Amino acid sequence: MKIMNLFKTGILASATLLAVVACGSDFEPHRPQLPANGSGTETPGNPGQQVEKVTTLLDKTGWQENAIADGLVYYHYEGSEPISGSPQIINVLELDLTNKAYGLELRCNTSGIKCSDALRTTPNAVASVNAAYEHEAVYLKTNNFKISEVTLPSDHLRFWKHEGAIFWSNTTDLGMIFAGKNNADAIVTYKNDKHKNLVASAPMLIDNGEAVGLTFVDPSLTWDDFKNMDPEDYRRHQGVRHPRTAVALTEDRDLLLITVDGRWPGKAEGMNARELTEFLVHYFNPLYALNMDGGGSTTMCIKGLGDPTTHVMNYPTDNEVFDHDGERPVNSHFVITKK
Repeated sequence: MKIMNLFKTGILASATLLAVVACGSDFEPHRPQLPANGSGTETPGNPGQQVEKVTTLLDKTGWQENAIADGLVYYHYEGSEPISGSPQIINVLELDLTNKAYGLELRCNTSGIKCSDALRTTPNAVASVNAAYEHEAVYLKTNNFKISEVTLPSDHLRFWKHEGAIFWSNTTDLGMIFAGKNNADAIVTYKNDKHKNLVASAPMLIDNGEAVGLTFVDPSLTWDDFKNMDPEDYRRHQGVRHPRTAVALTEDRDLLLITVDGRWPGKAEGMNARELTEFLVHYFNPLYALNMDGGGSTTMCIKGLGDPTTHVMNYPTDNEVFDHDGERPVNSHFVITKK
């Protein structure tokens, strides 16, 4: 398959999935460009192009696997996880983007709704997962309507939250982009995007196979360094363990929606960005992965599974009780639908 890369010269090679390499120069920087929607660029999974499907879960030790339906697989891990070296509860939902039976919607509500409500109120929904950070910190577009274009000033402590994005008009053109460390340039890139849906977030964990999330936070920093930082400082925010939500894209066109529970000592410790990156590389080795809003927002729902009423699969933390009832209302959700 062909993969799209934005090289240091700013020249665009063909394909759909994007990787952006930030470069320093005395000249005006080239901004990364997303592929034009409907441009005819060859995309893995497009009609007429064969995609060879391979095993998604590379190390099955400790995992439970449930093929919910053709094109939809649920993976669950609960126990001592060797990559993080700690107890973890992890849920992964795999959507085969080449399967025409499914769609992916971005549900946005500026007042905030629970993940289970996004599932319940979306016609033909089969699963939902929380998506973006707070609106003012991210670029967010759904069905060609721009919800937010980042309203925080560039010197704000939370301005770091939009260095990468997932974009799509339909499941055949879905891709991810690392728009670079200059988040002001990233906003320009997103404004020029022609896809119907785009969700910016941070940090980028894997970019065209490169595990960039390993160094998002200086690995030499310790809790003695973090404890004196503001919780929204990117180093502390991503350098200590929390519940995590992430999205990933494999070479054979599988979209992975991932939740890692946390804040439950002895049961689910959570991960930092480095651990999450290492975990994804070891078990799934995707081409792209992007961290989404986490903490108390982390929630996954799958219709017919989980809690019998809400279908919550994980253990959200907002009620501080180890059950499925601690959902936090948030402004956006990924929703998988059956056509």
